[in-house]
Amino acid sequence: MVKKQHKIISLILCLVLAVSAVCAGTMGAFAASGDTVFVKANNGWNKLYCYMWSDGLGNNKAWPGVEMTKVSDDVYSYTLTGDYANVIFNNGSGSQTADLTYPGNGKIYDLSAGKWSDYEDAPTNPTTATTATTATSPSVAPTTTPVGGGMTVYLENEAGWSNPNCYMWNSATDKNAGWPGAKMTEVGDNIYQYTAAKEYKNCIFNSGSNQTADLTAKNGYIYNNKTNTWSVYDVSPLQVKSYTANPAKGVYVGSDVTISALAENTQTGAAVSYKFSVINANGGTSTLSEFSSANSVVWRPTAAGDYTINFDFKDTDGNENNRTISVKVEDDSQLVKPVIKGVTPGDLNLIKVNKATTVSVRAGGGKTGTNLLFYKYVVTDPNGVTNTPYYTLNSTYSFTPNMTGKYTVNVYVQGSDNSTVNKTYNYTATNSDITEPTTRPVPTTVPVPTTRPVPTTVPVPTTRPVPTTAPVPTTAPVPTTAPRLLGDADGDGRVTVMDATYIQKAIVELPDVPALEDLPLDICDVDGDGTISIKDATAIQLMIVNN
Repeated sequence: MVKKQHKIISLILCLVLAVSAVCAGTMGAFAASGDTVFVKANNGWNKLYCYMWSDGLGNNKAWPGVEMTKVSDDVYSYTLTGDYANVIFNNGSGSQTADLTYPGNGKIYDLSAGKWSDYEDAPTNPTTATTATTATSPSVAPTTTPVGGGMTVYLENEAGWSNPNCYMWNSATDKNAGWPGAKMTEVGDNIYQYTAAKEYKNCIFNSGSNQTADLTAKNGYIYNNKTNTWSVYDVSPLQVKSYTANPAKGVYVGSDVTISALAENTQTGAAVSYKFSVINANGGTSTLSEFSSANSVVWRPTAAGDYTINFDFKDTDGNENNRTISVKVEDDSQLVKPVIKGVTPGDLNLIKVNKATTVSVRAGGGKTGTNLLFYKYVVTDPNGVTNTPYYTLNSTYSFTPNMTGKYTVNVYVQGSDNSTVNKTYNYTATNSDITEPTTRPVPTTVPVPTTRPVPTTVPVPTTRPVPTTAPVPTTAPVPTTAPRLLGDADGDGRVTVMDATYIQKAIVELPDVPALEDLPLDICDVDGDGTISIKDATAIQLMIVNN
């Protein structure tokens, strides 16, 4: 009987140890602010970069990450200023590891062996990386992290509480203080700070009588007690006011995702430039728009997967800032429900009074029954008068605005099983000649020549052979219709954001558009520098925005 009891107790102890090991592994796989990441560069790389991130919480720096510091012949280190769960080591020139889970402080990754191990020479109390004071310093507020590992949280007291407190805990017996917690310190502008002596999972902000819900504590973040939201505590002079991806959810291959941002130098009013890029799950980066004054771009993903949208900001004072958004792109090839991916002309575009406007819809899904998609268009004029709509198989619809003002087009797409989705697009009808881009003011940072010589011959690219079945005329044909507009890259007779996308797709050599050298130079070289580049796509966007 005794032996049987001993066996049962032994089994229970084994289970407890197993659970403890799993929990310890889970807790350790997260790099906290102040941790130091080590890597053994024994594979020939002479430069090391560390890119770290946590889903939904951003990254330590735009790809390829932060350049690591050499601490010995083949060991490099990087000390964190934020909390991250994942890491990629790379040489900044295209070579990289897979996505790795960070196992905790004091570990080193062997690039040749491809595995983590304990680093015996790691310092026992790594110091928190200091924040530079130059104009290009990180925008996240420096945290006061005590030796041994702690965390700092902030409260934006927009609700007007008196004497806010912060109550933090890991369990009923592991807490920072008895209720209502520790008193927070006002640091100015109705912002309160509390620095804990250790890491805590949960927190409640309160005034004794008012309180938040149970929150997950976020080191270096600020909580607004009126909007009940966390955000990065940003102390940079270059303040990020907004950064969005529309849509951010329910994105399918081929969908138009409008990426927009707004930032402002709140101290000097220095001019701000924006750069947008997309990082795929393997770390590959596609630049959608280089730094310019254009604060919006359209991204049309061509493959399913998890992506990170990078928003980079800089101003003429030398300040920099960065934000990220995670977007999951799904495949709709077997999707039963219909989805609307985009429309031309784009939302908020101008249309002309007494001139037919053709709305063209791109949709997907509907893979059931007959696999057909049906379309319905409800047009509402500025007086609230609507047309009589019917479902049709046509993905295009034309209407002619007869007055100035706002028109709305509600697009319905229905599958053969009667499942239906709809989106509303807004247009402004004007009497102005919106098809002439020369009437649109273009910023002086993207000069557009006032005159443009028309070539007498059509240049034939020397880098790509011309098919013998389609001879190229030696002289330019004289058009019988109105001349093609400057910036009308896709040749649909109007200048829209789709033309900017068309040029971007040609630059990255996507198969559904002609090669870059086959695009008409006199139409697509909008900035007049003699070449077709991302700057021309940006110039088109500026022409549209500044109409």
